Amino acid sequence: MDLPELISSRRDEILQRWERMVSGSLHPGSMPRAELVDHLPMFLDEVAGNLRRLSILDVSDIAAEHGVQRLGLGFNLDSVVREYGALGQAIIEEANAAGVNVSNGEREVLYHCTITGIAEAVSEYARQRDGELRRQSNEHFAFVAHELRNPLGAVNGALAAILRAGQLKDDRFLQILKRGLARMHELIENSLRDAQVGAAVTLRPEAILLSALLHDVELAASLSAEEKGITLTCQLDEDHELVVDARLVSSALINLARNAVKFSHDGGRVEIRARVRENRVSIEVEDTCGGLPDGMVEKAFLPFSQMGVDRTGFGLGLPIAKQAAEAHGGAIHIQNLPGTGCIFVLELPLTPR
Repeated sequence: MDLPELISSRRDEILQRWERMVSGSLHPGSMPRAELVDHLPMFLDEVAGNLRRLSILDVSDIAAEHGVQRLGLGFNLDSVVREYGALGQAIIEEANAAGVNVSNGEREVLYHCTITGIAEAVSEYARQRDGELRRQSNEHFAFVAHELRNPLGAVNGALAAILRAGQLKDDRFLQILKRGLARMHELIENSLRDAQVGAAVTLRPEAILLSALLHDVELAASLSAEEKGITLTCQLDEDHELVVDARLVSSALINLARNAVKFSHDGGRVEIRARVRENRVSIEVEDTCGGLPDGMVEKAFLPFSQMGVDRTGFGLGLPIAKQAAEAHGGAIHIQNLPGTGCIFVLELPLTPR
């Protein structure tokens, strides 16, 4: 029996040796064997094939896939490197136990196969990990930038209203203010173009009255509603105290209200209604946009999805609202009213789960 034959015929014994070597050091003791062993049987077959040809293994898709699996299981890079070293050692120990002589050529091929396995697994592990870190960073930055965009829009709207009323003279200080706001707007818009959405949320619950939330929403959307001649109303059956992350919920509602104003026809109406039923609050935002086209309801909450011909936004408002709702154990959905408008319904527990 030569080394390639030993690897093929005693693969289970080699893997058992390997398991004993890595047990308690590279993985949790409770990990199922199938997850622990993963692609290694196929990698051993690959090694045996190269040993028969006495050829060096240059690339290994199997090892690369193994590296991705290890990332998903939470292995660190040191563990990935050491488990391949342990596999090479297990092969040699099994050969010695079986009395199989390992030639220098076979040792060299085995060494290179082990190195290639390490390189491929680590490379793909690192590539996937770095990509995920970049994605998470971009998603977080997208939400921060979008939330900066809301108050900046309110400031710009208030300044425009003051200028229309003739309450400020157009002097050097006003020009500095305009340039500063324009520069901030440009930076935020550019940042949003380069970012993606979906980052995890950490709640900071606090007690707040439902009426206070609705007041903030009405105030934030009132200027743009006035500009379009839209009647904006808020209805609250009975005030109630909520325990929520006020920042997130307020942001979600403001996004819904501003979207409703943005897409409603000039001279239309936007109604915000809230009621509490069985330890849950339901807040509806109804607009007069004319309804959504076929297939748009399903896409409305996808990041960067635009709902209408107005492309001045980034399609992040609804994904942000959805994320805020789900973070509280709630939900958000749309009632499409073709020819009339839409009702966006935000449902939340009175206390987060």
